[in-house]
Amino acid sequence: MSANTHDLQWHRSATQKWFMELVDKMMAQKLSSRHGSKLSGQSIGNSELDLNRQMAQSNDPQGMYIFGADGTPYAFCNDHDPEDLEKLMDIGLERFRQTPPEQVALNEEDLSAPFSITPPLGTQVLQCFSRIPSAPDSVTYLNKGVGRDFCWIYKDELHEVAELASTGQEFPFPERITRRLARFHFLDGVRGTPNVWKAREVQSLSLKATPHGPHQLLLSGSFSMTTTNQRRYYRGLIHGTLTIDPITHTWSQVQILADGTASGAGTYTPNQPPHPYRLLVGLLETNLPEAQVVPPYEVGISNRTTRYKNP
Repeated sequence: MSANTHDLQWHRSATQKWFMELVDKMMAQKLSSRHGSKLSGQSIGNSELDLNRQMAQSNDPQGMYIFGADGTPYAFCNDHDPEDLEKLMDIGLERFRQTPPEQVALNEEDLSAPFSITPPLGTQVLQCFSRIPSAPDSVTYLNKGVGRDFCWIYKDELHEVAELASTGQEFPFPERITRRLARFHFLDGVRGTPNVWKAREVQSLSLKATPHGPHQLLLSGSFSMTTTNQRRYYRGLIHGTLTIDPITHTWSQVQILADGTASGAGTYTPNQPPHPYRLLVGLLETNLPEAQVVPPYEVGISNRTTRYKNP
C-alpha cells in the first residue's frame, strides 16, 4: 500500500480511522525501528520512541509502516538511509512471523471509500521533479536525490490557455497557473518535505507564451521568491514548450523548466549545500495511475484545494 499520510491523517474516511488507530498502536507498543537521529534525540540503536517523538513535535505521522490488513502493527521508520530501511524490513518480518495477522472481512463500503482528494473531472495532471545538479560530495547524499510531486491544471484553465493561444499572438500566461507553479511547485523538495512559499514571499513573477508552429507554445519568464527573514530564496528563469490539443485543449509534449539559484534550509529540509546552489524544477505530462490518487503536496497538507486553485 502506498498513500499520502497527510490524506490518511486528515481526510475524513473509514481509511482515516483505520490508519490513525494503527498509529496509536505503533506508539503504544513502541515499534519504531530506526537507528537514531537528531529528531529522536536518542543514541544509535535506541530509537523505539521515534514515532512518539515525531507526533509530539509535529503531529505528523509520515513514514514507512509495516502492518497487517487487520491493523496489527509491526514496524515504523521515517528515514532514507538504506541501513535503516533494511532494519525496518527485517524487524517487521520477524514480528510478522511471531504474530501473524488475523483474517478479516472488508466490506465494499470501506474498500470503495475515498482516502484522498482526487483531481476534478477534466483536470490535467503534470509530474513535477526537483534536483540539485552536481551537488558537492561534502554535503549529505540526500542532496543527490530527486523531489517529486504532482501539479494540477484545471479544465477551465486549459480552455483559457487554448483561447489565448488561438489569437496567434504572444500573451501573458494565466496568472493563476503561474502563481500556482511558483508558490507550490518551484520548491527544493530534494531532501524531504519542503516549505511552500507564502503569497507575500513571491517578489517577482512573469511568464509569457508565444505561439510557435501548429498548436505549440514557447514559454519564457522569471521568478524570485524570498522569505521575510531573507534566509531562504529561489530565483531564476522559466523556459518551456507545450502542445495544445485543438479538440480537448489538453497539453502534450510538456517540458517546463525552472532553472535558478536557491539558498537556505526549509523546516524539514536541512543540510542543503552550504552556499547558494543551482536548483532545477521540471514539469512533464504523466499517465501514472497514482497521479489520479495522490494530490499535489499543498492539497495534501492543507486537506483542501482552495489555496491551491486560487494562489
